[in-house]
Amino acid sequence: MPKWNKQTLDEYCYVYHVPIISFIGSKSGDRYQRIQVKGSSLHLWQHQTVDRLLVEKSSLNKVAKAGVERRGVSSNQWVLFENDDSTKFEPLLSVLSDEKSKLFAAIWDKGQEDGVQRVLFGHNITDWTVKLIFYDTLNWALGNSSSFSLERFVEIDIDDIFVGAQGTRIVEEDVRALLRCQNEFRKYVQNFTFMLGFSGSYFRNGDSDEDRGDEYLVEMASNFLWFPHMWRHNHAHEHNFTYLEAIMSQNKLFAESMKLPVKHGYAIAPQHDGVFPVHEEMYKAWKKVWNVSVTATEEYPHFKPPSERRGFIYKNVSVLPRQTCGLYTHTQFFDDYPDGFDKVISSLRGGDLFFTIVTNPVSIFMTHQQNYAHDRLAIYTFENLFRFVRCWTNLRLRWQDPLASAKEYFRLFSGEKFPIWTDPCTDSRHRTIVPPTFNCSARVLPNLLIVGPQKTGTTALSSFLTLHPDVSQNSPDPRSFEELQFFGGSNYENGIEWYSRHFRHSIVVFEKSATYFDNPNAPKQAAALVPNTKVLIVLYDPAKRAYSWFQHLIAHNDSGALSAGSLDVILDANEGFAEEGTSLKNVEAWKKIARRCLSGGRYTQHLERWLQFFPLSQIVFLDGEKFLEKPAEVLHELVEKLDLPAFDFANYIKFSKSKGFHCRVVQNKLKCLGKGKGRSYAPMSEATRMRLGKHFSLHNSALHKFLRRSGEPVPKWLKID
Repeated sequence: MPKWNKQTLDEYCYVYHVPIISFIGSKSGDRYQRIQVKGSSLHLWQHQTVDRLLVEKSSLNKVAKAGVERRGVSSNQWVLFENDDSTKFEPLLSVLSDEKSKLFAAIWDKGQEDGVQRVLFGHNITDWTVKLIFYDTLNWALGNSSSFSLERFVEIDIDDIFVGAQGTRIVEEDVRALLRCQNEFRKYVQNFTFMLGFSGSYFRNGDSDEDRGDEYLVEMASNFLWFPHMWRHNHAHEHNFTYLEAIMSQNKLFAESMKLPVKHGYAIAPQHDGVFPVHEEMYKAWKKVWNVSVTATEEYPHFKPPSERRGFIYKNVSVLPRQTCGLYTHTQFFDDYPDGFDKVISSLRGGDLFFTIVTNPVSIFMTHQQNYAHDRLAIYTFENLFRFVRCWTNLRLRWQDPLASAKEYFRLFSGEKFPIWTDPCTDSRHRTIVPPTFNCSARVLPNLLIVGPQKTGTTALSSFLTLHPDVSQNSPDPRSFEELQFFGGSNYENGIEWYSRHFRHSIVVFEKSATYFDNPNAPKQAAALVPNTKVLIVLYDPAKRAYSWFQHLIAHNDSGALSAGSLDVILDANEGFAEEGTSLKNVEAWKKIARRCLSGGRYTQHLERWLQFFPLSQIVFLDGEKFLEKPAEVLHELVEKLDLPAFDFANYIKFSKSKGFHCRVVQNKLKCLGKGKGRSYAPMSEATRMRLGKHFSLHNSALHKFLRRSGEPVPKWLKID
């Protein structure tokens, strides 16, 4: 790193108490050399081979268990550390060898020399031991270590316990092995109990030995916990509520007649069909027949990568992320395992399966009954996984009922409660399980969002833009005839099927909801559903916008605005200078109005949030004041940015002297926006203008710098001397 950059980074970390985590790589030409770190008692050994590792006891490590020796690392290209001063450095990972000198693969510099704490790794996290210590280091660096829980909740579902072709199903001895295995697992996982998923129609559907296996399983039913699928493994998205209710009721009658202990309001849909993308009819039937409150899926938001699976709550049903363990209905024998059984071994011994337990507070694993027959791969896999976790970590594994797991999960990840809709038509797995009412070939979603802010002329912009023959706008919300306000609003709960019904095909399909711009949830939700859309933001003098918004409230007889009488009274209350004797109720109402008036004009504050989810190349800026004066010219520029054919807007937009603003020309007649648009009111006083200008000065300066830096035109109202 260049010296100046290093000094800047060190100074930042010193001032703000930010630790540094570094991975040191071997340099070419320094093979096997011992190098002293300048100004330090630490030395580096380049290009080392490591065979044995030992996790050291450290106040930094939480998950990684100290004092356990790992043999057979067989890896070269390590950088190792040699420390002459144990008071300044604390070892995290030692290298064991027959030589007298002690070397370390990871070390903690406590910052005694320059006040900056550093953790140095001599290898990357492709090595699972380094990855485990890095996980602890990351939690320490983020300040999570003191509140970090070592408890992990583990659930193993056995899906389709009666489903399978003859010759693949479990027999009586497999059930006995399952009972023995359950007792063995309780040594590693407190309260462990298998959860068995059933479709009653397939009971006794094998050969004679397999039928006896089914019978014995039912005889031993009280030793397990059971959860429903469908009666015949039905695909939920293909059926309506009436049919789903009927087949669920059949399955319930089977469970009652066989005295299966179905508890905890837990269910799994066959192939996760109907959970996500959601099929509302299935959720309704679940509630009515089984009173389901918890389910799990691999599909939210997508099947891959597994590390990004999340949870959500829909119709009061908690949907938890479900994990795979490499075992499916076709994985029945060690020798036939896809890509070789070494893949399973590497997964549970420091691989994906091991880190699924480490990194997830709640792990719900999917297995199938075939995995417990034949070579009993599931028993082998989980027994070795649990032993490995106990050997190498301090984690405490527990089983708890699904409802308790859901409460724990959403306590930890409360921000995931509301689902984030994605477009199922772009995911090959999701396309096959969308409800029949959602037709991917016919569905239309916008490729342009006009996001506001409010009171910047977005309604006029929408009206004029639809004059272009290749442009269409969303239809209004049929209940209110207003903007859809889908993203970040209550309409979001209606889902994407409801949303897509408001659009029709054209080259540019846009939605205009001016509330989106300063809505904290809109950017994330929009990016999930329409990631390739362009986002149009109108830049309008924020002082004028704030004054216009206040006048809008006055015109709509807002009680708070009327009681204030002027925007200055609102600003006084917001700044803590309300007139003596003013009621607390009025002060709070005025502060709320101030937030609505001022928020949308803080452009960079909200723009930063949009840029977290959309690249600058998809953001379109429009000068609101120029549009007010020369709409046809601005629209011509916008059409070019949208890659649309040219259109002569000047022939279809004319200024109305009586209205005082531009209107559409329809059949040689002016068609203007309603009385709520372009209304006249007393001009803003110079004192109020200066006051608002002072409030927005820093925000305007930041916007000016951003536009200049981004190569975007700077509106005239934003010119800064």
